Amino acid sequence: MGYGTKPAHWGAEYTDSMTTSLSWLRAEIQERILNKLEPIKLSPKRILLEPDFSGLNRRAFIRRFPGAQVDSIADSQIQGATPFRIKLQQALSRILPNSGRLLDQGIPADASYDLILSNLSLQSRSNPGAWLANCHQHLTEGGLISFAYLGPDTGKELRNANLEAGHLQALPGALDMHDIGDALVQNRYSDPVMDMEYLYLEYETEQALYKDGLAL
Repeated sequence: MGYGTKPAHWGAEYTDSMTTSLSWLRAEIQERILNKLEPIKLSPKRILLEPDFSGLNRRAFIRRFPGAQVDSIADSQIQGATPFRIKLQQALSRILPNSGRLLDQGIPADASYDLILSNLSLQSRSNPGAWLANCHQHLTEGGLISFAYLGPDTGKELRNANLEAGHLQALPGALDMHDIGDALVQNRYSDPVMDMEYLYLEYETEQALYKDGLAL
């Protein structure tokens, strides 16, 4: 978890592409991120959520920062977003107050944000340092980036699970928080803070674990 931070909690509107356990995990992490932001004196005018799972994050942050424009980057692989759904969300974003934009083509070159948040996507990136560098370019002076990702112990648990399918045995080593902290410093972030928390999920079947492992 980095300052960066950690994301997630909201009710019942999750996409079919997410299992109940992953929906809970992302919701729980978002709740923790919101809690960690509480003591920080922050009044962002523009917020970027990357990614935004079915509007889960956006609604929570509109409540937390009611005057802010909240943009979000679509993650079609995780959300299962169709072109129709993207167009629908874009249309709704023009109607709903402070709902911001759904950015299906990534961050616009001229966009700037006071707060950037990422929930469980960093571990899926082939070059986390490049992502951090790109975010730094779009942060305003004094802006904050907060993110949560799966650490090495998650990969270890999945590799140690005695699943018949061998795909999970080939998982690469997950990101160590010290490496990410170094990447923050290298990309000119000031006062980076990293911490680690454990969340335990128990699965009734190997198939359920396998499905979540692939989704993560």
